[in-house]
Amino acid sequence: MNSQKLHKYLCSVFLIIIALSIIYPIVKSQTSKSPLVKNGVLDLTDWSFHDNQTVKLNGKWEFYFNQLLSPSDFTNNTNHFTYQEVPSRWDRYTINGKPLSSKGCATYRLKLKLPSDEKHYGIKITSIFSSSKIFVNGEEIYRCGIPGTSEESTSHEFYADTVYFTTDKSNTEIVIQVSNYLYAYNGIFYPIYFGPEKAITHQRILSVLIDGFFIIGMLLMSIYTFGISFQRKNRIGLLFFAGYCLASALYKMTCSEVLLNYLFPNISFTFCFQFQAFSILAEYYLLFLFAYYAFKVQYKGLKKLVHIIACFFLCLTLFTKFYLWSYTYILFFITTLLLIILITYIFYNQFHIAVIGKTHLYLAMICSVLLFIECFFNIVLGLESDYFPPIVQPIFVFALSFYMSENYSVAFETIETLSARLTQLDKLKDDFLAKTSHELKTPLNGIINISESLLDGSGGTLNEEQYEDLSLITNIGKRLSNLVYDILDYSKLKNGALSLHLTIIDIYPVIDSTLNIFQYLIKGKIIEFDNQVPSNTYFILADENRFKQIVFNLLDNAVKFTPKGSITISAYYDNSEVFIAVKDTGIGIPSSKLATIFYSYEQLEMNGNISTGGVGLGLSITKQLISLHNGSIFVESDIGKGSCFTVSFPAKAKNELTLKEKDEINPKVDDNNLSKEYHLPYSKHMKGKANILVVDDEYSNLKSLLNVLTLWNYNVTITDNPKTALQLLMNNRSYDLVILDIMMPFMSGYEVCRHLRIRYNFLDLPILILTAKNSPMDIQAGFHAGANDFLEKPFDSKELECRVNTLIQLKKSKELLLERETAFLQAQIKPHFLFNALNTINSFCYSNPEQASKLLMELGVFLRGSFDFKSTATYVTLEKELRLVKAYVSIEKARYDNRLEIDYQYDSSILKYSILPLTIQPIVENSIRHGIMKRIGGGLIQVRITTDHDDIFIEVSDNGIGMDQTMISSLLSEKPIGDGVGLYNINCRLLNYYNTSLRITSNKDQGTLVSFHIPMQIK
Repeated sequence: MNSQKLHKYLCSVFLIIIALSIIYPIVKSQTSKSPLVKNGVLDLTDWSFHDNQTVKLNGKWEFYFNQLLSPSDFTNNTNHFTYQEVPSRWDRYTINGKPLSSKGCATYRLKLKLPSDEKHYGIKITSIFSSSKIFVNGEEIYRCGIPGTSEESTSHEFYADTVYFTTDKSNTEIVIQVSNYLYAYNGIFYPIYFGPEKAITHQRILSVLIDGFFIIGMLLMSIYTFGISFQRKNRIGLLFFAGYCLASALYKMTCSEVLLNYLFPNISFTFCFQFQAFSILAEYYLLFLFAYYAFKVQYKGLKKLVHIIACFFLCLTLFTKFYLWSYTYILFFITTLLLIILITYIFYNQFHIAVIGKTHLYLAMICSVLLFIECFFNIVLGLESDYFPPIVQPIFVFALSFYMSENYSVAFETIETLSARLTQLDKLKDDFLAKTSHELKTPLNGIINISESLLDGSGGTLNEEQYEDLSLITNIGKRLSNLVYDILDYSKLKNGALSLHLTIIDIYPVIDSTLNIFQYLIKGKIIEFDNQVPSNTYFILADENRFKQIVFNLLDNAVKFTPKGSITISAYYDNSEVFIAVKDTGIGIPSSKLATIFYSYEQLEMNGNISTGGVGLGLSITKQLISLHNGSIFVESDIGKGSCFTVSFPAKAKNELTLKEKDEINPKVDDNNLSKEYHLPYSKHMKGKANILVVDDEYSNLKSLLNVLTLWNYNVTITDNPKTALQLLMNNRSYDLVILDIMMPFMSGYEVCRHLRIRYNFLDLPILILTAKNSPMDIQAGFHAGANDFLEKPFDSKELECRVNTLIQLKKSKELLLERETAFLQAQIKPHFLFNALNTINSFCYSNPEQASKLLMELGVFLRGSFDFKSTATYVTLEKELRLVKAYVSIEKARYDNRLEIDYQYDSSILKYSILPLTIQPIVENSIRHGIMKRIGGGLIQVRITTDHDDIFIEVSDNGIGMDQTMISSLLSEKPIGDGVGLYNINCRLLNYYNTSLRITSNKDQGTLVSFHIPMQIK
């Protein structure tokens, strides 16, 4: 018997149970009718209480409105009363044609005529609104609250209870005092049951058990559905169904036996009723949302309307006094009825379009109709219905559960079928790709070789169009060839046939370079990386590229599941293995997932959602690669604390290989012989126009680059130590290009790049990075660190030559631009300066001809120095530079007279040393024009030149108006236009030639100090 047939049989059984549970009470009520109270008297003398039967005290009771009478008040009964129907609200009664108020007090009186064979009786009370006392034969046997004649003297309570009494009398009097000043409902609203003690106890226990089983069943169903929902992707419908079951249990706790009062004895009257109203509304509100999402209802406006209604009732309860709110109590239940109708309609529509679970939907529709009828009887009509036992709602829940279960089962079977089919297709695909790739290798290589030979002229001279077409064919062939090799690598890895290029590697540079990549990739996340692996300490036998792939995958996994925190990499020796641990402070991995995370396409959930990024192959590939290295991987994790992945590799000394391992490793150049051939750092000068520094920890690469670059007539310096390279570059600015490997001991290529970019910009010192794996992440990290270009190893010599030439020409263009700019700025002599100088000389021609002659000579010196454009590409002596300064100052002093004073402080022995032209004079000019001449009284300029060891220090100070920090930054970062040789240009030339810069210190109205230092040299 398949599951669908089983579900149909179960539905049939449930329908039979529902039918019998409805028919049985109807038949029973027709065959055994309880006697009714007539004119305040109930005659039970001929009634037989067999089979634990009880009777309802329904009928005409004596009713005394606004009178709280005790049994003694009926000795001489002169009180005014009427006969009224019980159970009923007293505000439905009329006395003298007038309806009664819902507020007030009343006394109910009943006389019982009992059989002589029974003495022990009980009374079961469901609810009397809102406080009551019961007297039997003059004795108080029950109290719920404190009835009073006013709101102040009344204490309201609400709970169901059972009381017992013993009597020998055949005539028994029952007096019930009732008060209500708080609630819209009043009086004896539900039947009072009477019978022998055993029968009442049986009825009480049965009611409690029914309520208890219902509540426990609904709570268990809620918990189970909540648990299932967290294992499903589309969980929202299940969550609402679980909420519906929970709300049903809570509502049941406020009905019938009111078990909520037994759990919380001190609960208030008002809270109990508000809780009841909200629980039933929430019950069907959540059921509606379940149906809306589970059946994918398209009417969004309908959902908004239901949300608005729910919010309305919430506000009504929170902001309305309880007495007024109680009059809206019926609205809660009318809304509930409307929701049931709406839910039934949704089930009806789904029944017509559903392919799976139609029987269960049909059963659910029947149950929802019965629930509507039951609610209508109990709530709207105020009648207690015995025709709908509490089995309808559990069957309704089971019907929906079976519907969802059948849908999930069919979906699972479909997935299994599709999975098997996909597995078969995947295998066919892999076989096809592998075979096709093997078949394509040879013809592709032939196409590439033939096209390259034709490009080289083997078939004769090509015209331009033919050359372009053949070049395109060659490029396409190479791209296809790379694709073929990628497919083959994937196939080999999947089949365990991937070959490794084993060598002894230091794990530090690989880890450090990979961390540099992630420093760029984690933008938007606050994650701190801590590399605790020291350099030149841990060596393993591994394929460098594959080891980097392993580290990358582990870090990628850690970053993916660490929204914020730290990731630490450490290493340690244990016997003959090196263990590398990647520890994060992320979300952790459930223990149930630890065994499956290394499966292909397995992904973890993050915040309830499948993690994004990748397809779940990273850890699977990592484990396979580690196994190929004869290593292992294991993981430890705590939810909320993070995970620690630990991998092991065979440990090796730096230069230790067994004979067997040497045979297994591909032949390589003997690095030891190369290290003996050259004493590093080693320089080879070819009297070329450019100087190149090569930094790589593999001597074979250094040797190859040295040979190739010197062949192209470059001056080359090689070193295997990145720290040595930094020292060379900090002490010598003559290098035009740096070729840098990424993975090196002590310091990665990325780190060297960042250090260099602190002092050099992209044009001052181009950097070409060599990498064994030209992945997008490597390229991004390199450019982010400051590289100008990338080249993948092993490289093509023609490609290397092109990249080197381009980068060197880039630097030369920058230098040429700087020189041309200096020459251009030199020539921009201000017209007003020349006019002012000539006017000053003209005025001296009459008063002081000798002074005029001297000024003409100084003007000639200044103009010759300014128009000597070739001087920008050479050095001049300090003596010549100072001569230009003095010529300029003499002209300005003659013009400004006593407003300008200048003081020179230097030793004549230093005048022979070299300096870049036009470095001091523009600073002095700037001090005069923008410093002291802005003052009315002028000021003093001091030019000081001192020496310290091998450096010359030059300072130009003034006591002018000074400037703020914003102006200082602007002078060094922006190029002045038409304003002579600006400070920006001087600063650039100092950086380019001396690796130094201008230092400016100034304060408003306190003057300015401009200083710099240059090496003591003669050129």
